[in-house]
Amino acid sequence: MRNRTSGLTLIELMLALALGAVIASLALPSMRDFMQRQRISATANELLANINLARMHAVYQREFAVMCPSSNQASCTGGNRWDAGWIVFRDPDNNGQPDAPSDLLRVRQAVSNLVLDSAGRFRIRYQADGSARGSNLTIKLCDPHLPSQSRAIIVSNPGRPRVDELPGHLSCASG
Repeated sequence: MRNRTSGLTLIELMLALALGAVIASLALPSMRDFMQRQRISATANELLANINLARMHAVYQREFAVMCPSSNQASCTGGNRWDAGWIVFRDPDNNGQPDAPSDLLRVRQAVSNLVLDSAGRFRIRYQADGSARGSNLTIKLCDPHLPSQSRAIIVSNPGRPRVDELPGHLSCASG
Protein backbone atom coordinates (compact mmCIF):
# COMPACT_ATOMS: atom_id res chain seq x y z
CA MET A 1 0.00 0.00 0.00
CA ARG A 2 1.29 3.34 -1.01
CA ASN A 3 0.55 6.58 0.76
CA ARG A 4 -0.65 9.27 -1.63
CA THR A 5 -0.48 12.85 -0.56
CA SER A 6 -2.58 15.46 -2.25
CA GLY A 7 -1.66 19.07 -2.74
CA LEU A 8 -0.35 21.59 -5.20
CA THR A 9 3.09 21.74 -6.63
CA LEU A 10 4.98 24.98 -6.75
CA ILE A 11 4.45 25.22 -10.52
CA GLU A 12 0.68 24.77 -10.19
CA LEU A 13 0.56 27.42 -7.48
CA MET A 14 2.56 29.88 -9.63
CA LEU A 15 0.24 29.29 -12.58
CA ALA A 16 -2.84 29.88 -10.42
CA LEU A 17 -1.35 33.14 -9.07
CA ALA A 18 -0.42 34.31 -12.56
CA LEU A 19 -3.94 33.56 -13.83
CA GLY A 20 -5.44 35.41 -10.85
CA ALA A 21 -3.23 38.44 -11.53
CA VAL A 22 -4.31 38.57 -15.19
CA ILE A 23 -7.99 38.37 -14.26
CA ALA A 24 -7.58 41.05 -11.57
CA SER A 25 -5.80 43.38 -14.00
CA LEU A 26 -8.70 43.03 -16.44
CA ALA A 27 -11.37 43.59 -13.78
CA LEU A 28 -9.78 46.51 -11.92
CA PRO A 29 -10.46 49.29 -14.51
CA SER A 30 -14.06 48.13 -14.86
CA MET A 31 -14.51 48.17 -11.11
CA ARG A 32 -13.02 51.67 -10.84
CA ASP A 33 -15.38 52.96 -13.55
CA PHE A 34 -18.32 51.22 -11.87
CA MET A 35 -17.51 52.83 -8.54
CA GLN A 36 -17.20 56.28 -10.12
CA ARG A 37 -20.53 55.86 -11.94
CA GLN A 38 -22.09 54.97 -8.60
CA ARG A 39 -20.53 58.07 -6.99
CA ILE A 40 -21.99 60.29 -9.73
CA SER A 41 -25.37 58.59 -9.39
CA ALA A 42 -25.39 58.90 -5.59
CA THR A 43 -24.46 62.59 -5.74
CA ALA A 44 -27.15 63.25 -8.37
CA ASN A 45 -29.74 61.49 -6.24
CA GLU A 46 -28.71 63.41 -3.13
CA LEU A 47 -28.89 66.70 -5.01
CA LEU A 48 -32.31 65.75 -6.36
CA ALA A 49 -33.54 64.82 -2.88
CA ASN A 50 -32.39 68.18 -1.51
CA ILE A 51 -34.12 70.06 -4.33
CA ASN A 52 -37.31 68.13 -3.62
CA LEU A 53 -36.96 68.96 0.08
CA ALA A 54 -36.83 72.68 -0.75
CA ARG A 55 -39.86 72.38 -3.00
CA MET A 56 -41.90 70.39 -0.49
CA HIS A 57 -41.03 72.81 2.31
CA ALA A 58 -42.19 75.75 0.21
CA VAL A 59 -45.50 74.04 -0.59
CA TYR A 60 -46.27 72.66 2.88
CA GLN A 61 -45.14 75.69 4.87
CA ARG A 62 -46.42 78.22 2.29
CA GLU A 63 -43.16 80.20 2.33
CA PHE A 64 -40.12 80.66 0.11
CA ALA A 65 -37.48 77.95 0.26
CA VAL A 66 -34.07 78.29 -1.37
CA MET A 67 -31.26 75.96 -2.34
CA CYS A 68 -27.92 77.48 -3.27
CA PRO A 69 -24.18 76.73 -3.42
CA SER A 70 -22.41 77.38 -0.14
CA SER A 71 -18.76 76.96 0.73
CA ASN A 72 -19.22 77.75 4.43
CA GLN A 73 -22.52 75.86 4.85
CA ALA A 74 -24.10 78.96 6.39
CA SER A 75 -24.77 81.37 3.51
CA CYS A 76 -25.02 81.40 -0.28
CA THR A 77 -21.77 82.02 -2.14
CA GLY A 78 -23.43 83.75 -5.09
CA GLY A 79 -21.41 81.56 -7.45
CA ASN A 80 -22.26 78.61 -9.63
CA ARG A 81 -19.95 75.93 -8.12
CA TRP A 82 -22.10 73.42 -6.28
CA ASP A 83 -19.18 71.07 -5.55
CA ALA A 84 -18.10 73.32 -2.65
CA GLY A 85 -21.32 72.25 -0.92
CA TRP A 86 -24.85 73.59 -0.74
CA ILE A 87 -27.57 74.57 1.68
CA VAL A 88 -31.35 74.36 1.70
CA PHE A 89 -33.10 76.93 3.84
CA ARG A 90 -36.41 78.58 4.53
CA ASP A 91 -36.59 82.20 3.38
CA PRO A 92 -39.79 83.78 4.71
CA ASP A 93 -38.51 87.35 4.17
CA ASN A 94 -37.33 86.53 0.60
CA ASN A 95 -33.87 88.07 1.06
CA GLY A 96 -32.03 85.11 -0.48
CA GLN A 97 -29.96 84.25 2.61
CA PRO A 98 -30.69 82.32 5.80
CA ASP A 99 -31.29 84.76 8.66
CA ALA A 100 -30.65 82.31 11.50
CA PRO A 101 -29.15 78.83 11.86
CA SER A 102 -32.67 77.55 12.54
CA ASP A 103 -33.60 78.52 8.95
CA LEU A 104 -31.28 75.85 7.54
CA LEU A 105 -33.13 72.72 6.45
CA ARG A 106 -30.22 70.79 4.96
CA VAL A 107 -26.47 71.33 4.72
CA ARG A 108 -24.12 69.46 2.38
CA GLN A 109 -20.36 69.55 2.69
CA ALA A 110 -18.06 69.73 -0.33
CA VAL A 111 -18.20 66.95 -2.92
CA SER A 112 -14.82 65.43 -3.75
CA ASN A 113 -13.66 64.12 -7.14
CA LEU A 114 -16.62 65.65 -8.99
CA VAL A 115 -17.25 69.04 -10.58
CA LEU A 116 -20.77 70.41 -10.09
CA ASP A 117 -21.63 73.71 -11.69
CA SER A 118 -24.50 75.58 -13.25
CA ALA A 119 -24.81 78.46 -15.68
CA GLY A 120 -27.20 81.38 -15.42
CA ARG A 121 -29.04 80.90 -12.15
CA PHE A 122 -27.05 80.57 -8.94
CA ARG A 123 -29.89 79.35 -6.73
CA ILE A 124 -33.22 77.61 -6.81
CA ARG A 125 -35.97 79.58 -5.12
CA TYR A 126 -39.27 77.82 -4.64
CA GLN A 127 -42.47 79.72 -4.09
CA ALA A 128 -45.46 78.58 -2.05
CA ASP A 129 -47.07 77.01 -5.13
CA GLY A 130 -43.97 74.84 -5.74
CA SER A 131 -42.77 76.72 -8.79
CA ALA A 132 -39.22 77.91 -9.39
CA ARG A 133 -39.87 80.86 -11.65
CA GLY A 134 -37.11 82.14 -13.86
CA SER A 135 -35.16 80.26 -16.48
CA ASN A 136 -34.57 76.53 -16.33
CA LEU A 137 -31.57 75.52 -14.26
CA THR A 138 -29.13 72.78 -15.22
CA ILE A 139 -26.52 71.59 -12.74
CA LYS A 140 -23.75 69.54 -14.39
CA LEU A 141 -22.24 66.62 -12.49
CA CYS A 142 -18.90 65.86 -14.10
CA ASP A 143 -16.02 63.55 -13.35
CA PRO A 144 -12.95 65.04 -15.06
CA HIS A 145 -11.51 61.53 -15.54
CA LEU A 146 -14.74 59.98 -16.85
CA PRO A 147 -16.60 62.69 -18.82
CA SER A 148 -18.74 60.14 -20.67
CA GLN A 149 -20.58 59.37 -17.42
CA SER A 150 -21.63 62.98 -16.76
CA ARG A 151 -25.15 63.66 -15.55
CA ALA A 152 -27.35 66.72 -15.22
CA ILE A 153 -29.98 67.87 -12.75
CA ILE A 154 -32.53 69.95 -14.64
CA VAL A 155 -35.07 72.12 -12.80
CA SER A 156 -37.91 73.38 -14.99
CA ASN A 157 -39.85 76.63 -14.51
CA PRO A 158 -42.77 74.80 -12.89
CA GLY A 159 -40.16 73.59 -10.37
CA ARG A 160 -39.95 69.91 -11.24
CA PRO A 161 -36.39 68.55 -10.96
CA ARG A 162 -35.11 65.53 -12.84
CA VAL A 163 -31.84 63.67 -13.38
CA ASP A 164 -30.89 63.16 -17.01
CA GLU A 165 -27.94 62.67 -19.29
CA LEU A 166 -25.91 65.78 -19.95
CA PRO A 167 -27.60 67.76 -22.75
CA GLY A 168 -25.67 67.87 -26.04
CA HIS A 169 -24.94 71.60 -25.85
CA LEU A 170 -23.10 71.14 -22.53
CA SER A 171 -19.86 69.28 -21.97
CA CYS A 172 -17.46 68.30 -19.25
CA ALA A 173 -13.75 68.78 -19.72
CA SER A 174 -11.71 65.61 -19.56
CA GLY A 175 -8.81 65.43 -17.15
